Amino acid sequence: MQIRTIADLVAQWALIALLCLTPFFVIPVPWAVIGSSKLLLTSLFISIVLLAWLIARLSEGAFCIPRNGLLFAAAALPAAYSISAIAYGASTGSFVSGTGNQDTVAAMIILFAALALSAIVFSGNTSVQAATTVAIISLRALLFGGTAVIALHMARLVFPTRLGLGGVLSGSASSVVGSWHDLGILAGLIVFLAVLLWSSPLIARGYWKWLFIVPGACSFFLLIIVGVPDVWYVLGVLLFLFAIYRWGSARLHEKRSGADAFWRSAVALAVGLAAFAGGLGSGFIYDHLPAPLQVVHAEVRPSWQGTFAVGEKVFHGTGLIFGSGPNTFTRAWGEFKPMGVNQTQFWGEDFSTGVGLIPTSFITAGTLGVLAWVLFLLIFLKRTWALLRSKRPAPVRSLSIGILGACLSLLAFHILYTPGIGLSVLLFMLIGLWIAIENAYQPSHHLRLPLSTRPRWALVAPGVIFLTSIAIFAASVYSVRAALSNIIIGKSVSDYNRTGDIAHSLSLVREALVVYPGNDLAHRAAIQLGLLQLQQLVARGESANTTELQAALSQTIQEGLKAVSINSGDYQNWLALAGLYQGLGGVGVQGAYENALSAYQKAATANPTNPLPLIGAAQAAAAQKDATSSLQYLNFAIALKSNLPVAYYLRSQIEAGQGDFLGGIQDAKVAVSLAQEDPLGWYNLGAILYASGDYQTAIIALQQAVSLNNNYANALFVLALADDKAGDHQGAIAAMEEVVKLNPEDSTATQALANLRAGKSALPQAAASKNPR
Repeated sequence: MQIRTIADLVAQWALIALLCLTPFFVIPVPWAVIGSSKLLLTSLFISIVLLAWLIARLSEGAFCIPRNGLLFAAAALPAAYSISAIAYGASTGSFVSGTGNQDTVAAMIILFAALALSAIVFSGNTSVQAATTVAIISLRALLFGGTAVIALHMARLVFPTRLGLGGVLSGSASSVVGSWHDLGILAGLIVFLAVLLWSSPLIARGYWKWLFIVPGACSFFLLIIVGVPDVWYVLGVLLFLFAIYRWGSARLHEKRSGADAFWRSAVALAVGLAAFAGGLGSGFIYDHLPAPLQVVHAEVRPSWQGTFAVGEKVFHGTGLIFGSGPNTFTRAWGEFKPMGVNQTQFWGEDFSTGVGLIPTSFITAGTLGVLAWVLFLLIFLKRTWALLRSKRPAPVRSLSIGILGACLSLLAFHILYTPGIGLSVLLFMLIGLWIAIENAYQPSHHLRLPLSTRPRWALVAPGVIFLTSIAIFAASVYSVRAALSNIIIGKSVSDYNRTGDIAHSLSLVREALVVYPGNDLAHRAAIQLGLLQLQQLVARGESANTTELQAALSQTIQEGLKAVSINSGDYQNWLALAGLYQGLGGVGVQGAYENALSAYQKAATANPTNPLPLIGAAQAAAAQKDATSSLQYLNFAIALKSNLPVAYYLRSQIEAGQGDFLGGIQDAKVAVSLAQEDPLGWYNLGAILYASGDYQTAIIALQQAVSLNNNYANALFVLALADDKAGDHQGAIAAMEEVVKLNPEDSTATQALANLRAGKSALPQAAASKNPR
């Protein structure tokens, strides 16, 4: 067999295998997130397909590419992302992400490669019969992979604790596809394909018919469990449109009677109406499901209004043409989110995308992204209209319509939602498959580009293909490195939580950085572990001048500086560095608090709508005895979020420390009203009331703190002092006895108890006040 033939077969079957494996492939370990697993799979298979295709074409001496506008329009997507990233001067996170985030240059290149290679490789079969056979095998492979997913999750409903796949599926609302919502989208896709193709003489012959009927029925049942309304509505709309098309096709092309045409579309119409009913009654259905089938599913993402608000601010700023940069929606959200969000429970969420993937790309890639997606969608709709008007044999036409409907379904969810990388791969591969089968009917619509040096301009097109191939290989390699780095970090965290071995976890983080040095998440993990290592050394009695402590200190600081140098626009990197310096300040390192304050200020600049950097800055200023600056930071934090308990708590302490007991008590009361189940807040209020001389009210607050935490020694201590001052001598003794039981080696508590038993004041020589902690 010739090298060319072998290479073409490898490319074809690798693509078919990718279609089959993508829905259910995961790495069965708890520290490998599903997005990273699917990114690894896609990157590896795309590289294999591309390499095989290049070998075949070099052996042939020519490149053959479908002359389809949709293929070339798809190339505009990675081009727009690349230009935006370069123009924005974005960090490595804009070019590659190891979590499977599609809003990056590398991910968009890989998705384009999935579409282009599917179109080119599958269209290598120029005859209609060969292209149809490939399409049938591909759809069967996809349905086989989808059926495996449905079977797994149906089994998990019965055995929820036995099918966790090594910890990957940790909760009932998790799936091998991605999110619970992603599972619903895949189930809806299988239902749609089952309704369209179960009676097709081409694809559902013999036993294959059951590959549509049984998974379709099970998927419909699973949709009831998932209960996501938008999946029901999209499924209903597509089936309704398909019913109209099938009726019209039967009447116009097949010349059937009205009654016969109606019955040919009846199944699609009935299932479509059932889908609409499922969407309208999803809440009612969920409430009446048996308890084991009521899977709690919480999903939080920005609304259309919030996404538009952020996009408007980006476009009115410097992002009109190039956007905020790929994979920078988190930063744009932090800068421009509606301030009303801060008053909700989702105020601290760092959303990586907006309401949907395509709307997000409008923000991150700017006008270039808008034009690229609009061009792609317009040509897609044009090709759709051409297919609907075409006159082909009914079986082949139904196959093309089935692929088109699947593409429309997934494309709709890329506008309405942000699916996982697995569903995006399926979308782009199905579009490529659709291009291939469409071009089989137009064999003249192929560009044949021979590898010739005469004339020299003839090398331009092959040169572009080779450059594109290099870009795809580079995107795949960096995506694999980033994904592997993230998986190693996950193992580091998992091992530390299990064993507490700091040295081992640090070694794993350093391995992750060897695999991919540009991973700022790894540097942040190294900061946290390094700080724990420093605390361990200090607790062991190591002097600040010892070589081991100095080396650990220097290495940890370097990790923090590397994180912010990789991505200075990510406020999390600045927070990690600030937390490191603040921890070092706590053990007496000179200048640490000043550096912490500076890092908190930069974090606040990177994310001006989040009050957390201001809270950190207030703590750093307070540690330097700068009460005025600390109060200013807290005032700014409260202006951003008026219902933040910690801000009132800290402000009450500073006010009380300055002698402003009235203000301190007022803020402490606000803090406990916002967090009524927090014993620390009640203790803080009681301590300030005690310091102000209001002993009776202090007793009430301290008793509340003790009722929430029976072993709260500090609250019991101050409660004993307050009881003593209020004249409740026996109550003071009882409270102090509890303190001594909890802290038998505390000489202050032991002496206070002895004083009380002797009929004296608990602390006759002291102001009898402890700083609230």
